[in-house]
Amino acid sequence: MSDLPHILLLLDDPSESVRSAITGALRSYGPELESELDDLDPAPTPSQRARIRQLLGDPPAPPPSETPRFEIGQLVRHKRYGYRGVVVDIDDSCQADEQWYQRNRTQPDRNQPWYHVLADDSDQIYYPAESSLEPDEESDPVENPYIAHFFTDFANGRYLRNDRPWPGREA
Repeated sequence: MSDLPHILLLLDDPSESVRSAITGALRSYGPELESELDDLDPAPTPSQRARIRQLLGDPPAPPPSETPRFEIGQLVRHKRYGYRGVVVDIDDSCQADEQWYQRNRTQPDRNQPWYHVLADDSDQIYYPAESSLEPDEESDPVENPYIAHFFTDFANGRYLRNDRPWPGREA
């Protein structure tokens, strides 16, 4: 069992010896630290992640990338929850209100691309952060009732977006 939940509770302890001990414990995770943090339930808050970066001497989180990693029409899979879907729209950063964000179990950094994803075998539309997604290796079409509303065709494992704007973004 991971000691990370206990470490998170001690992040702001003012004692130099405690700070030194938790820094050593965090370093012992090596490159697996980020994925271990992502797997926690509840996930660390953005301020806890910032404090961890500070303790480890890491640079602050980078600003949002100029180009999102995923494109509209691309098939993706959620790393934690495993659902697959298709990207239908992209926000440069999280546009959800604070109340929605605080209810989000994982609370990934708001300052990264966030995607509107039509989930496969569902009528759900999810709003995951870029760090929560990976490319989907399957090339099967997504079954979602909104596909026909936003896409004209499916070819070579991708959907072709029509010119209908995402709701609330009408020109």
